[in-house]
Order: sequence, then structure tokens, then C-alpha cells
Amino acid sequence: MPSARPLRRVTVFAPATIANLGPGFDALGLAIHKLGDTVTAERVAKPGVTLVVHGRRAGLPTKSTDNVAAHVARLVLEACAPELGVKLTLTKGMPIGSGLGSSAASCVAAAVAVNALLPRPLPRAELIRFCAEGERKASGTAHADNVGAALLGGACLVRGGNPPDVWPLVVQDVFTWIVAHPHVVVRTADARKILPRTVPLAIATRQWANVAGLVSALASGDAALLARSIDDAVVEPARAPLIPCFYGVKEAALAAGALGCSIAGSGPSMFAAVRTDGPVRRVAAAMRDTFRREARVGCDLTVSRVNREGARIVRSAVR
Repeated sequence: MPSARPLRRVTVFAPATIANLGPGFDALGLAIHKLGDTVTAERVAKPGVTLVVHGRRAGLPTKSTDNVAAHVARLVLEACAPELGVKLTLTKGMPIGSGLGSSAASCVAAAVAVNALLPRPLPRAELIRFCAEGERKASGTAHADNVGAALLGGACLVRGGNPPDVWPLVVQDVFTWIVAHPHVVVRTADARKILPRTVPLAIATRQWANVAGLVSALASGDAALLARSIDDAVVEPARAPLIPCFYGVKEAALAAGALGCSIAGSGPSMFAAVRTDGPVRRVAAAMRDTFRREARVGCDLTVSRVNREGARIVRSAVR
């Protein structure tokens, strides 16, 4: 039901995400805490979208016609309320080209914020199609693994389709997710260009089995199955050269007690899964120290349980 007093202004936070989780290329995503983007949407008299960007980062488009947050906001308005005008303020809290769903966080925060201003807001799941189009603008493909998790929270499975068929997954809260972000940039579009175009059947079969095992392990909390299933035989070998000392960091994480370790999204960030009652600090330190010592690059760490909330409204006003 529409609100008797439609919102005039709303601020939304959308979180960072880990896409793929190893073998689930473009099919699996999981939301984490702490990192993310914030978008404030405010009704204005002139129809259309205007954009203000705070927290500017290298490579971040600031023009309304180029920025994915403004693009998604425009798509929502065109579909639902073309007569409305919205001023969008994006506060960028994530690095560009990190592999942690930077563009997805902007897309999702913008979609949720603008949707909240509509006379008849859409159900949240219906915003996925707009957010996926934002990803198309950012990287050339309308993948929904990051946006699905950022929008809905928890973990999600994406079956493809147009609009994307996104399903929430059951996740037992027994794992901690460590993300090591080295201070290098990998553009998603570039990381997609180097992927293999064909995959031998034996490798594809192994990959499918690992995705199924990973989904089962998340739902059951089976740490041993999770450890066996974070095994990417397709994308990881192609993208590993983009990340300094990738195999050294992975080896260090596993030696320190991680259940599994792989590339977060398109990289260069790497993630490790650890039992929450396990050696979380030791694994995190091993990943950071290996990047610093062996690759000679700085590294930021994020340690998080699964974020079940996803995008959230942090502030709103009717006047």
C-alpha cells in the first residue's frame, strides 16, 4: 500500500559482496558487513536525475550519464514514475576495481533509495532487473550475483535469465569470511575478457559438482564439504595472474587453517572461509602479511560474518 505521506528524502546503505565463492561464476554471491556505498535520494521539482558524488575515488564517473547509480535511478524512474525528479548523492565507501561489488553497491543503494520515494514502491526483488542493467553499464554484462546479495542480504543463487532469476540461499552462521584487498586495481571488464570461451566436459562436471557442494555446505554448516567445494577449476586459473602472489597468498591462508581461499569476484581481492570458532585472526594475518612481504603491496582486511540484511534504509524524512 502506498504511504499516506510519501518520503521526500531517504538514505540507503548497500553492502559489499563476495561473488562466485570459488566455483560459482556469475551464479553465487554473499553479502558481508562494514564496506559499502551510501546513496541519498531527494525529490526535486525538475523531472529526471541529477547526481552529486562524495568520497571520490580514482576511476569513479561523476557525470550523471556515466555513473551506474544515476543510470539505475533513471531506469527506475522511467519505468515507474517518469514525472518525478530526484537528486542523487552518492557517497562512495568502496574502492573501484576491488572485486567486492563496488558497482553493485552503488546500483543497489540507488535503486532502493529511489524506490522508497515512489508513490507505489516496488517489492524489493523486482529491483534486481534494474540493478543488473547497472552492472551491464559497468562491465558489459548484466550479471546479478553481486547485486542479488547486496539487495537481499545473505547468499543468493542466480540462474540467469532476463530478468535474472535470483534465489536466496540458506546459510548457517558458522563461517567467518575474510577478505584481503591488495592495493592494486582489476577492472571487471578486463577480468571478463580473459576468461576461457570453452571448457572441457570433465572440468565443467567438476565445477558443477563443486557449486552443488558449496550450496549444500552453506545450508548445512558442513565445514569439510565447504573446504572441498571452494575449488574453482575454470575462472581462478585464468584470473590468478592478475593478482600479485595469488598462489602464495592462497597457500598461506590454507596453511594457517582456512577452509578454502579463492578470488573475490573479478579480483584483486581474495577471500577465505574459516570456521568462526577457528583461526580467524591467524588466517587474516597470513593473507595480509604474504601480500606485503611477497608481493610488496599494501593490503586491507575485512573480517565479517554473513550480512543477512543487505541494503537498508538508514535515514528518511517526509519533509
